[in-house]
Amino acid sequence: MVLRGDPEPSCLPELGCSTISFRHRRLTEALTTIRELGFDGIDLGGLPGVCEHIPHPLGEDTAGIVRSVEESGLRTWAINVDPGPLNDPALSEHDLLESGRRLVRLAARLNAAMIVPCGAQTRTPFVAEDADLDRLARGLRALGELAASNGVRLLVEGLHHFRFCHTTERAIALLERVPAEAAGLVYDVSHVVAGGIDEVALARELATRVEHVHYRDAAPGEINLSIGRGRADFAGVIAALAENPGNRRHVLELETHDVAETDRPAAAAAARDDVRALLAG
Repeated sequence: MVLRGDPEPSCLPELGCSTISFRHRRLTEALTTIRELGFDGIDLGGLPGVCEHIPHPLGEDTAGIVRSVEESGLRTWAINVDPGPLNDPALSEHDLLESGRRLVRLAARLNAAMIVPCGAQTRTPFVAEDADLDRLARGLRALGELAASNGVRLLVEGLHHFRFCHTTERAIALLERVPAEAAGLVYDVSHVVAGGIDEVALARELATRVEHVHYRDAAPGEINLSIGRGRADFAGVIAALAENPGNRRHVLELETHDVAETDRPAAAAAARDDVRALLAG
C-alpha cells in the first residue's frame, strides 16, 4: 500500500524546505519565498512555540491552510506537528486520538506524511524511563494505525535535543518498541550534533529506519546555526545513509538564530546550493 507522503523513486534526491525556516512570516509569505527559491517540496510547520503555520490546537476548519498551500503550487511532503506529550500519563488515549484525527485529516488533504515529536519537552521521565518509553511507543503505534487508516505515513523525529528522547539510547529503545510498519524515522542532524553524538555513526546505525532528513547546522548544546557555521558533517551523514539506499525526503529546516530576518532568503539559498551539491555528489 502506498501512503500519502511516501517519496517517489528518484535518481537524484530532491530537496525541500520547511516553513519553519520562515516561521516569523505569515504562511502565504513563507510559501511564496520557498517557491521563489526553487525548492521541490515543503514540510509545513505546526509546532507550538516554534512555528504555527498550522495552528495549535488545530480546529476543524483547515480549508484556509489547504487553499494557501494549493495556491502556492508547492507539494507538501509532511506536516510537522505535535498532537501532545506522548509519554505524559495525563494525556489520555482518547485525547491523543482526538487531536491526532484532525492532524491526520489535514495531512490526508495535503497528500502528506505526518511528523510528530519523540515525547514531551522535558528529558525527565514522568514515571520512569522504561515506563515512559512504553507509553510513548503505545501512543505512536496508535497514531500510526490511525494515520495508515487514512492513507497517511506517520514519522517520528526520534532524537530531539530538547525532548524526552534526547540520547542515542532512548532513541534506539523507542524504535525497538515501534515497528517500521507503524512509523518511519526523521533524522534531524542538528539535534544529534547538539547532543554531542557522532552524527555519521548514528546515521549509519539507523539508516534502515530513516525516511526523512532535516538539515540545520549545530554545535554541542546549540541547534540553531546556519549551515556552514557549526560542526555537522553533512557529507558524512549523506554518505552513511546512501549505504542503505531508500526513497528519503531531504529538507532544510533552518530555524537559525544567527541570521537577520531580511537575510534569511539569501541564507536559505546558500544552504540549498550547498546541500544539493552534497546530494548530487
